[in-house]
Amino acid sequence: MIGRRRVSLLVSGAIVVALMAVPSMAVAQKATTTTPLPAPEQATPPSTGVTGATGTATNAAPKPPPPKPDPRAPAHMSMKVHGIHRDGKLMVGKRARVTGYLRPFVEGQHVRVSLVHHGKVVRKLNPETKKVHGADKGVFHFKSMDLVKPGTYKVIANHERTADQRGAVTRSKKFRIRYPDLDPGNRNSEVKVFNQLLSKQGFFTSHGKKYNVRTEWAVMAFRKTNGMKRTFNANAEIFKKLASGHGKYNLKYPGKGKHVEVDISKQVMVLANHGKPQHTFAVSTGAPATPTIRGHYRFYRKDAGYNSLGMYYSVYFHGGYATHGYHSVPTYNASHGCVRNPIPDSIFIYNWIDLGDSIYVYD
Repeated sequence: MIGRRRVSLLVSGAIVVALMAVPSMAVAQKATTTTPLPAPEQATPPSTGVTGATGTATNAAPKPPPPKPDPRAPAHMSMKVHGIHRDGKLMVGKRARVTGYLRPFVEGQHVRVSLVHHGKVVRKLNPETKKVHGADKGVFHFKSMDLVKPGTYKVIANHERTADQRGAVTRSKKFRIRYPDLDPGNRNSEVKVFNQLLSKQGFFTSHGKKYNVRTEWAVMAFRKTNGMKRTFNANAEIFKKLASGHGKYNLKYPGKGKHVEVDISKQVMVLANHGKPQHTFAVSTGAPATPTIRGHYRFYRKDAGYNSLGMYYSVYFHGGYATHGYHSVPTYNASHGCVRNPIPDSIFIYNWIDLGDSIYVYD
């Protein structure tokens, strides 16, 4: 019995010693084993917040919720400008007329329509779209004023976003103004615009649609004033220059109140007031052999009707020198010293001038 107990104790002790040795060996092995460091380019990437071993999340960003669908109706817009020719021009004096469509149709929607000239809004409207019969779209309309000035135009339509429909924008192609050639005898709306522009720049003309004799003489006065060929025809260059607000006569004595100026070099006479050339006429002054006197004078006598020399509605300013109507008014200086004006203009000139008014005659 005693021998067996010793053997049993020895075996138990050996087992205990063996168990105690196992951790020591593991520690020794860990101490002697070298783990290589990763190369710089193989460095461990930044943590994503999730452990690879257990899949446990650490500081994970929440996923954004999916976007909510827009409850408003979509908006698709188209537009056409009527009256534009293939060359991209609108005839002078006409209006730009626009028809546009907004799809789909939503009740109560408005479209802001603007006409832009040289980058500046010159007209804007905010029409409401109207249901097109039998179609899921709304129609809107826009009409400009009469367009005369040269330059580039375009139309912009803008439907701003509302609670019921999304926003949309559309733009027309750029367009310009067409200025036609005009000739004596023409009768149309373009002639009417032309006559209005002549009058605005101080040329005595008619105000109707016909290119009559008064228009002819106004064109002659314009051509003389601007150093152009002396004819009675109006070309596109003249039309455009008038439309841009240019071409009037530049007074030599703008500060002299109500007075008359005669420019012998240009062969024109100007009735001036308030510092502006109110009415400019083509005239014919004295021929080289019988020149018109230069200087400052005052009108002292008026004779209505014809006299024995064929002078019509004469207004005298020095001795026998006068301004008067005559049957022949050439484009050059050809009188006997007087200032001849066309017969159709004579009565108006006669009535405009008051006795005592100044007249300045110069080259």
